[in-house]
Amino acid sequence: MIPSSIIKRTGQIIRRNTPLLRARFLSGEISPPLLILYVAIFIVAFSNHSFSLEVKAIYPPTIENLPFIASLFLVLALLTAVLISILAVGPLLKPILIATLLISANTGYFMDTYHIIIDDVMLDNMLRTDSAEVFDLLSASQFLYFIALGVLPSVAVALAPIQRTPYMKAALVRLGFLCACLFSIAALLLLQGSSFASFFREHKSVRFYANPSYAFYSIGKLGGGLFDRATRPYEEIGLDAIKIESGERRKLVVMVVGETLRSDHLNINGYERQTTPRLSGTDAISLRNAWSCGTSTAVSVPCMFSFLEHDNYSQADALRTDNVLDVIQRVGVKVTWLENNSDSKGVSLRVTTLDLKNSETNSVCDIECRDVGMISALTPIIETTPDGDLLFILHQMGNHGPAYYKRYPQEFERFTPTCQTNQLENCTKEEIVNAYDNAALYTDHFLGETIEWLDKLDRQFDIAMLYVGDHGESLGEKNLFLHGLPYRLAPDVQKHIPVIVWFGENWPEGEIKNLTELEKKNSALNHDNVSHTLLGLFDIDTNLYESEKDLLAIKN
Repeated sequence: MIPSSIIKRTGQIIRRNTPLLRARFLSGEISPPLLILYVAIFIVAFSNHSFSLEVKAIYPPTIENLPFIASLFLVLALLTAVLISILAVGPLLKPILIATLLISANTGYFMDTYHIIIDDVMLDNMLRTDSAEVFDLLSASQFLYFIALGVLPSVAVALAPIQRTPYMKAALVRLGFLCACLFSIAALLLLQGSSFASFFREHKSVRFYANPSYAFYSIGKLGGGLFDRATRPYEEIGLDAIKIESGERRKLVVMVVGETLRSDHLNINGYERQTTPRLSGTDAISLRNAWSCGTSTAVSVPCMFSFLEHDNYSQADALRTDNVLDVIQRVGVKVTWLENNSDSKGVSLRVTTLDLKNSETNSVCDIECRDVGMISALTPIIETTPDGDLLFILHQMGNHGPAYYKRYPQEFERFTPTCQTNQLENCTKEEIVNAYDNAALYTDHFLGETIEWLDKLDRQFDIAMLYVGDHGESLGEKNLFLHGLPYRLAPDVQKHIPVIVWFGENWPEGEIKNLTELEKKNSALNHDNVSHTLLGLFDIDTNLYESEKDLLAIKN
């Protein structure tokens, strides 16, 4: 039996040292650098499935490759810890860690599910999207992914007791941690020098999948771009533009900006399914060898209306410089942008813009407002514009994914069974393609209705319709979905777009003949042709105009 005096003395010691025990053992107090390291390891281990698959495809997990694979993931974890340490200073520690966990979870989900890359362009797309597009992307699996890899570890970080250290000591500890991480990275690079050299030289694209380091880089790049846009002075161009009067009749041109439609899924372009019954019944000219400026709307739409061209294009330059619509409007053409998508991505800021995404302005709405509803909004504009030429830009919802099943009314569900969810991973390839093709069928209906409406005005105007897709779409090929991959990595299906032109009976025969010959020749075309073609359609002369890029004037 233990003497009571000893028990009493032991109790006193325990009570006296309880705060210390709690701090060091019971509460699990943790230093900031160690917490950062834990978070970095967690993210690399659980939110880098796509990166792991890319590495595995290049370096199968053999005995020979295991040392390099281990080194690679250690470098990624240490680099993540360094990036966080630079940002997570003082009271920002937990907010930055939580933000990193949440960003990594979301980034990991979209990369793992759709095999897309979250770069600055994709982030810009996200900032410019509307609530309808956001809801199209939300799913139960994303919610679970976000909870498991984002929310729960964030709660653990929020509740973690942090060791309190004097400022100077904390700064020295942080500096020592950074140095240790950087030294370790350098040591690993040296130990596996030849393997890392080969990896960085031959497999540069794999870095796009590194989470969250590439997301951090992309956020910084996007921020720099936004700052550049905000501070750069605006430049007017084409001030010398004049309109050459080519006849007594007014011109009326409708340009349809397509959304996510693949050229190879149109029957008019050789697709085995009849997805274009109405276009096939017209004398529309389809240019089958056309390519986009980008793989996302945020790049392609501003690019096709700019004079910068694909090789020299930058969003900052495009948004701080006049586009072709500005030039056309300046010479007296009535330009109207009708919007049934998210927005014009800055293209229509200085021209008349109508929002057709709600039932108050769009006469054809069910689960969403339909593209065909934009046509009825055109007549009032014509009636209130008694003089001059008119250009209408119709920005359609088209085939925007992943909820393809929402992009068409029920009566256009010709191809079945269809994918009835935005979680494409839960559908078969056949179901996804069927839903996508039904949406293409509805676009054909929309274009057919546009042509029919224009045809009724043929006695009053010289009329034309130009359809240009913004980008294509991956439908599961090579396990890729949606769009938005960096251009040099993107498969052709994300870049190959439809370009379709239709003319009224009174349009100049010479221009129609030129375009027909261009169709037969099947020359490669791209978004660089759009601005010059629009100038040519309205007979506008300016030093910006290049006839060799005008689809109606290209010498064959």
